[in-house]
Amino acid sequence: MTGFGKFLAATIVSFFLMIGALGSDHPTFLIALALLVWILFVWSISSGSSKRNRERDEQIRLFNSFIKSKGKF
Repeated sequence: MTGFGKFLAATIVSFFLMIGALGSDHPTFLIALALLVWILFVWSISSGSSKRNRERDEQIRLFNSFIKSKGKF
């Protein structure tokens, strides 16, 4: 799922949780769930960038080993 899709899903879910909290006798649980949705969103976005960095580092390492095997560097 793209970053925009995750943002849209987090927005919709937290919106309905907050609407449900308005009519609830004890809204603390629903507000906590809405905050948890945003925490999970930030965590999923930040973990994706570190995965891309690891994949890029692996590609660079493979490229460097290929270049070394082809010439006298």
